[in-house]
Amino acid sequence: MFDRDATALGPVMAELVECNRLLAGGDPSPALRLRRGIAYGAARDHRTALAELTVAVMGDLSEEDLAAAHCRRAVLLCRLGEYAQAEIAATESLAARLTAAGYTARAMPRCLGGDLQGAWADTERALLLDPSYTGVHAVRGRVFLALGRPADALADFDISTKAEAYDGDARIDRAECLLILGEPARAVAACDEVVAAGFFWPGEPHRVHLLRARANLALGDPIAALADCFLAAALSPHSPEVYEVRAEAYQAADSVGDASADLAKAAELRAA
Repeated sequence: MFDRDATALGPVMAELVECNRLLAGGDPSPALRLRRGIAYGAARDHRTALAELTVAVMGDLSEEDLAAAHCRRAVLLCRLGEYAQAEIAATESLAARLTAAGYTARAMPRCLGGDLQGAWADTERALLLDPSYTGVHAVRGRVFLALGRPADALADFDISTKAEAYDGDARIDRAECLLILGEPARAVAACDEVVAAGFFWPGEPHRVHLLRARANLALGDPIAALADCFLAAALSPHSPEVYEVRAEAYQAADSVGDASADLAKAAELRAA
């Protein structure tokens, strides 16, 4: 979740080189594995980062570092779709030290796993601990979105994206809010920013393209919508939603035969 612009990768690579040099020189310390885990996470190599952090938490870390390591493990596990394990890791972080980041890291998998009340409670605890912690707004925004409160969600996403906390996820969610609120042009612009920055949720890499396709359909541009639908299909060829949205675009472009074929494909995937 802690996505950053690609321009930040230079210092990240330098940090990885330094960590690898120290490791090759015989430094086996948990603190070094924590540094490597953070660096790999910043480089978006989530599985390697998780492996490094798992080694780190088994060693002798300070209370602060242990809480941070478990918190980062929770974030990575959540990004990899392991919601139950992410919640456990976040709880371990909170056991080491109560932090707004720890509560936020537990709120996200709870939200994605359908426990909206638990997620809401954790976001409120995070804000009570540290009202200035902006990352929590991205998670609370997602809870608002799931509860059908897009205007409240948008207000939270505006805070979190400006602060670049959990920004990849919040930017896509923000675009969805704009579309729900009847602002398709702004939704297209928000999706453009996501695509340009390379922010994608690993489990749903097609989502931003489908959002932009739906927004372009609302603007009366089925050709632009179809272009995004084909990109979405290339990224997630087994997602029925991709073919359902593409069928809408085909219908808007007066291509009834193609629309029928896509609807049949979507039905086949949903039945599988």
